[in-house]
Amino acid sequence: MTYLKTYPLPECGAILKTMRNLNFPAVVIAGVLVSSTLAGRAQNAAVAPVPNEISADLGTCSARISVTGSDLNPVYGAKISTRIQYGMLGVKRLDLEGYTGVNGRIKITNLPESLKKPMYIHIRKNDEDHTVEFKPSFHCQAEFDVQLNQASK
Repeated sequence: MTYLKTYPLPECGAILKTMRNLNFPAVVIAGVLVSSTLAGRAQNAAVAPVPNEISADLGTCSARISVTGSDLNPVYGAKISTRIQYGMLGVKRLDLEGYTGVNGRIKITNLPESLKKPMYIHIRKNDEDHTVEFKPSFHCQAEFDVQLNQASK
């Protein structure tokens, strides 16, 4: 008395051939997808580097700061900080801080069009400090070129 039934198995070569036929298109499609995404990343990387930006989200004015050393080369990693006092009587405060990029530049965007108190931008690298005053009522899209007395590093 046997309760197990045996079924004839298909030939192993036919199974492998079917699997190969199914896998080949999947591998080709996966390869095309991977190569197209890598090519897209390479094209995006070839575009100019994104400048360092800090956004205050308070208006439409901006200040672009370029920092160079005594040798007139861009200074990387100079600390830029400022305090914006706005609102009624300048009671509200916003502190912003960032660092210059490889090109020695940083942009502070979306600054308010009018300020109740003066806004000073401090530029620091190692032991050297430089300060510029931003006046949006005179020049809303200001550009500051700061030269530090140290050699760029």
